[in-house]
Amino acid sequence: MLQRGVPHRQVVAEASQLYGIPEECVEEVVAAVPAHVYQTTFISSEIPRKVSTEKSERGFGSSMQHHENIVLIGMPGAGKSTVGVVLAKTLGMQFIDTDILIQERTGRMLQAILDEDGPAAFKRIEEETILSLHPHRTVIATGGSVICSADAMAHLTSAGVVVYLRVSYEEMEKRLKNITTRGIVLLPGQSLRGMYDRRAPLYEQYADLTIACSDEDFEAVVRNVIAAL
Repeated sequence: MLQRGVPHRQVVAEASQLYGIPEECVEEVVAAVPAHVYQTTFISSEIPRKVSTEKSERGFGSSMQHHENIVLIGMPGAGKSTVGVVLAKTLGMQFIDTDILIQERTGRMLQAILDEDGPAAFKRIEEETILSLHPHRTVIATGGSVICSADAMAHLTSAGVVVYLRVSYEEMEKRLKNITTRGIVLLPGQSLRGMYDRRAPLYEQYADLTIACSDEDFEAVVRNVIAAL
């Protein structure tokens, strides 16, 4: 189980910063998530196969029962962790944050891995972490760089519906107040704009659903995701 400690405070602090609301308000929502929902380990031994339908052209309607897992992808600052926790609580599903899993597996913060080992090593660890997952009725909040690994994305797309939380570059830049300590994977010499332009088409490529998040609070985003499923 994910212990209520640094990871929990990290989710609360990031949500407060992203949406400009007091931490105590976020705390009330996150604290209400049952322990069996807010966890980072899985007991299922098999990855369920994805519903066979055309990508990005599905009418989901009331077919939520067919979506064994929900995978959230998107830029840093899109709100994947915050939306994921509330979405899992609302749907009675489990929740996992792959960035937190990486920290638990390595015993280091994301930024420390990047600073000490470099982006290539970080991506390798991220890919290994994703490939180790065998989720069951789980909302999975991924790191922004997961999209750079074809193997990791193949594993995730086979497991459930992929939801892209889309924010504009301007909104992402506004939300990212701690770019040097947050654990954002930038290639040598790459700017934040360069990262955005490189990743945006990949998010679109893998997305089953795209939810606009730039002008919405996290509760509205959750409602929009559920309505689209």
